[in-house]
Amino acid sequence: MNRNYRQVSKYFFIIFLFALLGCGSNTNQIKKPEKVPPLNVLYKAAYKFFEDGDWNDSILLFQKVETRYSFSEWAPKASLMIIYMYYETGDSFKTLENIKKFKKLYPKHENIDYVDFIRALTFYENINVISRDQTYTNSALKEFKKIISNYPNSMYAEDSRLKIDLINEQLAGKEMYIARYYMKKSKWAGAIKRLSIIINKYDQTIYSKEALHRLVEIYYNLGNINEAKKYASILGYNFNNSKWYKKSYKIVADKNYQIEKAETKKKLKDRLKKLFEFSK
Repeated sequence: MNRNYRQVSKYFFIIFLFALLGCGSNTNQIKKPEKVPPLNVLYKAAYKFFEDGDWNDSILLFQKVETRYSFSEWAPKASLMIIYMYYETGDSFKTLENIKKFKKLYPKHENIDYVDFIRALTFYENINVISRDQTYTNSALKEFKKIISNYPNSMYAEDSRLKIDLINEQLAGKEMYIARYYMKKSKWAGAIKRLSIIINKYDQTIYSKEALHRLVEIYYNLGNINEAKKYASILGYNFNNSKWYKKSYKIVADKNYQIEKAETKKKLKDRLKKLFEFSK
C-alpha cells in the first residue's frame, strides 16, 4: 500500500470520525467546510480502490473529484470511471443517470462517442427473450444507429453495426414467434402480416428463409396454389440449398412447377415489395 493511499485513507477515517462525533453535538453549532485532499492524492486513491475491486469506495472518491474539482481536466475522467463501474456492475439506472449528467456537462468531450456507446450497450444488455417485450431492443437499435450516424469513424461504429445485426435477428425472431402463434390459431391474415415484416425489414436474418416457407404453407392451406408456388420459387432462387426450400418444394411440386429464373439478382425485399402491397 503506497504512502499516498495510506494518507488519504487515514484522512477520510478522521473526517468520518468527526462526523460521527458531530451528530451528538449542538445542532446550532456552525459547521466548517469539509477538507478534501489535493486532487492528485484523491484521484490516485479513487483509482487504487478501482484496481483493488473496491468499487463502492472508488465511486465515492471519484464523486469527490467531480464535485470538489469540477473545473479540472480530471473531473470528466472521474465521471467516465463512474459510468464504467455502474455499467459493469449492471446498475442500468445509475449508468443512464450518470450518462445524462455527463452529456449535459461535457457535450463536446473527446470521449462522448464512448459515453453514447455505453448508453447503447446498457439498453442492449437489457434485451429480453423474443417472447417478451422488445422495448429495450428497439431503444438499443436506435442508439447504435445514432453512433454510426454521429461517429462514422469512431472505433465504436463497427461494433455498433455488429450489434445492429444481432438486434435485427432478435426483432425478426419476435415477429416469427408471433407469426407461428397466429398460424396455430389459424389466424392467417395476422400470420401473413408478421411474415411480410420479416421479409421486408429483416431479409438478411436467419428467419427470412422460414418466413418464405411459412407463406408457402399458408397459401397452400388456403387453396391459393399460385401464391404458394410464387413464394416457393422465390425461396428456391435465393436459398435453394436450405431445408426450408426442400420442405416448400414437397408442398407445391408438380410436373408444371419450375423454379423461377431471374435475369439479375436483386435484394429479397426489393423483389417482394410489390407482393405485399395488399397487406399494408
